[in-house]
Amino acid sequence: MEQIPLRWHDAVLAFSLDLARDSDNFPKRVLALFDKHFGCRQSIFFPYSSVTANQGPARRTPGLSSYLTYGLSYGSMYDYKERIYRHDIFRWSNLPERLRGRRVLFTEDVLPLDQYEGTPYGAHMAAAGMYYQAVLYFYLGDKPIGSMALFRSREEGPYDKDVRETLTYLARLVEGHYQTYLRHTGEARFQDSFQLFYQNSPMGAVILNQDMTVVQCNPAAQQLAQVFWEQVRHTQGSFLHSSYQGESKYRDVQTMVNEISQKFTVRGDSSQTVTSPTGDFTFFHSSFLSSSPAGLIQTWHLLLVTCRTKTMPKALEHPYNTLTQQERRIVYHLASGMKNEQIAEELHISIYTVRTHIANIYKKFEVNNKVDLLMHLQPMMKESE
Repeated sequence: MEQIPLRWHDAVLAFSLDLARDSDNFPKRVLALFDKHFGCRQSIFFPYSSVTANQGPARRTPGLSSYLTYGLSYGSMYDYKERIYRHDIFRWSNLPERLRGRRVLFTEDVLPLDQYEGTPYGAHMAAAGMYYQAVLYFYLGDKPIGSMALFRSREEGPYDKDVRETLTYLARLVEGHYQTYLRHTGEARFQDSFQLFYQNSPMGAVILNQDMTVVQCNPAAQQLAQVFWEQVRHTQGSFLHSSYQGESKYRDVQTMVNEISQKFTVRGDSSQTVTSPTGDFTFFHSSFLSSSPAGLIQTWHLLLVTCRTKTMPKALEHPYNTLTQQERRIVYHLASGMKNEQIAEELHISIYTVRTHIANIYKKFEVNNKVDLLMHLQPMMKESE
């Protein structure tokens, strides 16, 4: 067992207690605890796809959605994914045989620093303020199931001997909790919980795999997705509703996910709100890792959806309730001050079609011009703000 240097005893004890409190979103919490107790301001947690020997070697999952980062910018991670990943000197497949099996590796263990600076990986990391690196490897038996990279800038200097010994101890500690975490967050168990807690919930709930493909959703999510499609996606964006190749029952839900998922998987947002003519859709995102019976470690996502509906006329005979969806869009844009030409461009229809819709709207509201129409709409729009 590693001897913890005296100056790190209190920090290691506090870290251990915090680590044992709960296992929600384990990798992200571990990164935060390393910063809290040891001042590691920049770090990445890499889950590995650990498979049996006859199926292939252990490897890092290349998708960016499988990386969990702390204190790192989107730009540096995007460049890493697109250009630098294959040059990473700490990838298991890139390590020299003499270093495999070690629990902690440092930059100088792999390459002398003067050579490191000349590699594409070293140049990229140094330019992003990540010059010195320590990597903790986590194992299940003799197979790696994950690793965690800690970074220091050139000004902060290299890791000293005390830090090295402490990190070796912490690698074992995190590994034990990580194994437990994976055993208790399997896909089947999560889907069972979904059925229990979300199937009949009035809040929309969606399970997504690491490719952000819909695996399961509740009826509320399907209803909200239909409204979302009509109110938001039908008038903007590039995803073609007719091109969806997945299960037909998830078509609208997948369309909605495609519209909002980038901010979650790339920017790391945990919530966002999208405004539509009839209401505000708010999305809440969380992710977790699980292992399959074959040993494959995957990222899963849970997306919760709510819609705060704007107040619309309640009387069934009110003219607004007789409008079609397209007419309601046009009414909304007219009330927002848009001209006919702008509405045509926004809705991707001809100016003549806009004029026809406006004539039908006038008829339903029993008015002859836009001024009279807006007088009818003004109280309603004030209520909906």
